[in-house]
Amino acid sequence: MKINLLKKALIVSLSAMLLVISAGSSLDPKVSANSNTQVDTKQTLKVLYKEKYFFDEELFKQQFPNTQIQEVKWDGKSDLKAFIAKQSPDVMMLNTLEYQQLSKENQLAELGQLIKADNYDTTTMYSGLLDALKVNGKLYGLSPTFNTESIFYNADLFEKYNVPLPKDGITWQEILELAAKFPTSGNKDTRIWGLYYPLDNYTYLINDIATSEGLTRYNPNTLKATMNTAAWKRVFSMAITAIKSNTIEGSNTTGYSNDPFIMGRAAMTVSTQSMETLRDLTADKAAVANYKPFTVKIAAGPADPKNLKTTRNIHLPSIMTIKTSSANKDLAWNFIKLYNGADYAKSKSISDRFLGYSLTRMDYSKEYHGYSLETFYKLKPNLETPPYVNPIGNLFNDLQYSVILQSELKQVLSNKKTLDKALVSIQTQVQKSLDDAVKKQKAKK
Repeated sequence: MKINLLKKALIVSLSAMLLVISAGSSLDPKVSANSNTQVDTKQTLKVLYKEKYFFDEELFKQQFPNTQIQEVKWDGKSDLKAFIAKQSPDVMMLNTLEYQQLSKENQLAELGQLIKADNYDTTTMYSGLLDALKVNGKLYGLSPTFNTESIFYNADLFEKYNVPLPKDGITWQEILELAAKFPTSGNKDTRIWGLYYPLDNYTYLINDIATSEGLTRYNPNTLKATMNTAAWKRVFSMAITAIKSNTIEGSNTTGYSNDPFIMGRAAMTVSTQSMETLRDLTADKAAVANYKPFTVKIAAGPADPKNLKTTRNIHLPSIMTIKTSSANKDLAWNFIKLYNGADYAKSKSISDRFLGYSLTRMDYSKEYHGYSLETFYKLKPNLETPPYVNPIGNLFNDLQYSVILQSELKQVLSNKKTLDKALVSIQTQVQKSLDDAVKKQKAKK
């Protein structure tokens, strides 16, 4: 349950790698995803991705001996559209922002017609995610996995201190208000905490709240900073009040014995990796000193305060799409069908390959070690403002942004600077960083 921006980025990249290269064990275009019939025709499918972790060669050889995958690796820094034009891939593995941009520019083939023509069953897929992936009413990609944030809570502590239980659709403001209802007495190592959420870097909390409310640090179209606004001020104020309340345990920890939620000393934790948190909670703790089981429950959220039935705190490791001009659409569609199909979901439901992610196919994703997974599918995703997506590439990175926020927020917390002045400073520094990043990018072209 340790929260770390670099870890988030690594997990997103890693999961995309797993999908792509596992999917790199690809398909024979003459083989239906539900058929065992094979032919001898050799064909090649070009698959674009950003990262490679391993190549599942054995699976490829066993199932699709007549299809060769030609891997097309994009460095994530060069111009994606120019790279696509040069390489002409058939299948493209995209993040949310890339998916939205390319679909609006007619770069992606519509999958809705292929689904209908093939009678491809989507009834057991996370319907909210399918709806969220539609652009102007049309579906251009599928994602086999997703990660949504969830609120895990210690029901025993809520009962003991007579605090109302978190409800599905709870917002960040409500989470912080509930946390403040728990006592703050006692020393750091023995007291009860309302919320466990690592705060060694305040950027984590700020980003999480901002994401739930649909805020971005800058406009990706104009590349103008958007930090000095009433909406951002509200987010900062919320976080500052919570930090000063002394109800959040904010230490980054390693090991179960140092995790206050697992050890029963925190009423809640907001998990950015819900399936990983479940694995931690259900792992064998016989060797953990002083561990005592408690009643764990899960609430869907954080929700968008503008629509409590939706969440923006959702991450898609990789969206599978077909390039509009691909000469191998049938082959590419077979590729996507297989890796979004029920059989593939079944095989992954019994493994830890997609550590930290939930399956879009719900057939085999209903429970985990006695815990219902229904909560992960309750809220409808909103993908309008993708979190942790940077259209400038690695020139203006999260670390640079984090240093700015960390410095300014510390001054506000120590009463050396007002929040209004800090926001002006943040706005100026973010804009300068953006401008410098754009100049460097242009100089490389």
